[in-house]
Amino acid sequence: MPEHVSRWPEGHPLPALPQQRKTGPRSESVELTAEERDTFTELARQLGDGAA
Repeated sequence: MPEHVSRWPEGHPLPALPQQRKTGPRSESVELTAEERDTFTELARQLGDGAA
């Protein structure tokens, strides 16, 4: 690092930045009906084939 550039002391957050989380957001899930699952499977198949 060039001499004219000072480093911010480690362990001290920058005052202009919001506090960062140490973990990501929690996972979310939903239960699909059999019909929704079948529809999703077909859509994924079509997208995989490039037909959509």
